[in-house]
Amino acid sequence: MKPIRIAMWSGPRNISTTMMRSFSSRSDTHVTDEPFYAYYLKRSGVTHPGYEQILQSNTTDYDHIMNRLINHIPNKKSVWYQKHMAHHLDPNDNLKWTNSFLNCLLIRDPNYVIASYIKKNDLKNIDELGYTQLLKIFQYHDNQIPIVDAKDILLNPEGMLRKLCFLFNIVFEEKMLSWDKGAHPQDGIWGKYWYDKLWESTTFSLYEEKESIIDDAYKDILEECINIYDELYQYRVQTA
Repeated sequence: MKPIRIAMWSGPRNISTTMMRSFSSRSDTHVTDEPFYAYYLKRSGVTHPGYEQILQSNTTDYDHIMNRLINHIPNKKSVWYQKHMAHHLDPNDNLKWTNSFLNCLLIRDPNYVIASYIKKNDLKNIDELGYTQLLKIFQYHDNQIPIVDAKDILLNPEGMLRKLCFLFNIVFEEKMLSWDKGAHPQDGIWGKYWYDKLWESTTFSLYEEKESIIDDAYKDILEECINIYDELYQYRVQTA
């Protein structure tokens, strides 16, 4: 079987880690968790929990990370699922290496993203949420890569996963719908700070329609995000 490399691009406060866990349940798949995280922390100066440990245990050299990601798939697997956070990229970063991947965008309604994000973080500009970078990746690939929406996945996990597997030309496995509680060997060392809910889960959570009240201070950022989200949303993959 020809090696398959999947780059799933998302912004923060989405179901990106749940999707990584789903693919890690496959028999043929190796997963990688946010390979550009240390690079992002170093270039941005943002001090997330575990900052020093993350920088010490992960390379911060963009080209080195890029070359590693296009190399042989670890552990003799045939599929390599990489969880990428779009906001980890600098606007000037070279995206040529992504041509070696089956890229996919994972999007979520900005109202929910911002409402969740500002509970734990200061929000200063739109680039922290990944929407501008997601659009750049989409445009770089001539609007020809699939887009999936978090709501659609949570409403119909099996249907959406089957559709993704079809698009990635891999066989759907029932194992993708459940997993064991706790950490996974491929989780980043930052998991202990961010993955508590995932580590308690064994499957996709049920979708809940929540009220999101965004302070007027974030009105301009929200409007920018919605414009990009709406543009991407029209291209989203659906099961029917």
